[in-house]
Amino acid sequence: MANSITSYFYEGEMKNSVSLKNEDAVSFLVHDDSNIILDIDSFDKNNKVSVVVGNNSIVKIRLLILESLDSFEINANVPRGSSFEFIIADFSNEIGLFKSLINLEGENSESSIHLATLSNKNNKKKFNLSFNHKVGKTKSLIDCHGVSKDSSLIKIDGISHIYENANKADANQKVRVILFDKESEAIANPILKIDCNDIKAQHACAIGSLREEHLYYLLSRGIEINEARSLITLGYLLPIAKYFDDKESEKIKEIIGGVF
Repeated sequence: MANSITSYFYEGEMKNSVSLKNEDAVSFLVHDDSNIILDIDSFDKNNKVSVVVGNNSIVKIRLLILESLDSFEINANVPRGSSFEFIIADFSNEIGLFKSLINLEGENSESSIHLATLSNKNNKKKFNLSFNHKVGKTKSLIDCHGVSKDSSLIKIDGISHIYENANKADANQKVRVILFDKESEAIANPILKIDCNDIKAQHACAIGSLREEHLYYLLSRGIEINEARSLITLGYLLPIAKYFDDKESEKIKEIIGGVF
């Protein structure tokens, strides 16, 4: 039996909260010339989401993930003159696979993914974030920050594909992960698939251990080690909170501060 699909239609200017509980698959359909903010505030173990953005529209989807997920998959199509922003604040115990595919299908379309993820204990988290620049004058950004502690793993695959004849496309990837412990691990695979010459494409990847001088500086000011580690984590992950409303921002700060 085929999975049922629940469709939501949006137009004009509005903000809305959506639950994915007990949904096989969900489709968000946005009308032309709209400005929409969607907060996904609850999940099932497996979720599949599709987003169809209208022409000359602005769409922002925000996820505060506190529950473990077996899988999450989102696909979005962004036409000419439209913008799609995808924000992920992940503080769950485990994510089997988080997968996104965003198709930039019209000139002057753009999209960005902002991810902050915290992994601890022996949790494993895997993200596959992809953009397809199908036409020229399109722009994409993958911006990821992670903290891995204890014996946990963070794995991030970023894939930006610029198609043939997609002149003036601009793809950018940034991945930064701090390893707090000897057993913690992070893997980043920034992949650029370039089939066109007249483009901009760049990636920056930094994975490294907690810098001891930063820790020693805080300890020398009389701060306890757990508080020092918490402050460093806050400074690294808290910027994701600026994309959320005040209530969610305070929740994010509380979660990060309570890890240590």
